[in-house]
Amino acid sequence: MSGDTLVRTMSYEGFPPCICRDHEPSIIDRPALFLPIILVMFVGFLILFALARLPYGIQVGSLIPYTAFIVLGTFSAQRGQQPYFFECPFVRNSLPSLVLRHLGFLFILVVLEAVAFDFSGEMPPSWLVVDARGESPFGMSLCVLCIFLALIQILTNRSLIKRVHLGH
Repeated sequence: MSGDTLVRTMSYEGFPPCICRDHEPSIIDRPALFLPIILVMFVGFLILFALARLPYGIQVGSLIPYTAFIVLGTFSAQRGQQPYFFECPFVRNSLPSLVLRHLGFLFILVVLEAVAFDFSGEMPPSWLVVDARGESPFGMSLCVLCIFLALIQILTNRSLIKRVHLGH
């Protein structure tokens, strides 16, 4: 698909100009914003591993990379998706509800991890044993659940922003 076709499909007739729809697409959209967020996400994983042996360390440490992943997934134009810009008045108006939603999802994430760790004492030892690759079925299952939660949040965030754009 050519750049002109992409711009044409993102523009909406009869709507006020919007930077989200009317920007010139690039291969790496807004690297000044997303490269630091990616760096924060990887540093967050280092913090997560540093806190892992402390009580509730994994729950606290997972908040940083989870939040960075949510920001990337919600606002970036990955795989040809519509990017959403913080400068857009529609996005700016939806930020308070996105932040409240994010706090709710962070609460769910912490509860999910806490319940999983409490439940791990009831699991068969084979689920907790680390294999040669350094993974356990329990750890992998918990990662999949957390990624699933993040994808639900990203999809619902993007849906909310899209509805806000289409409603104006």
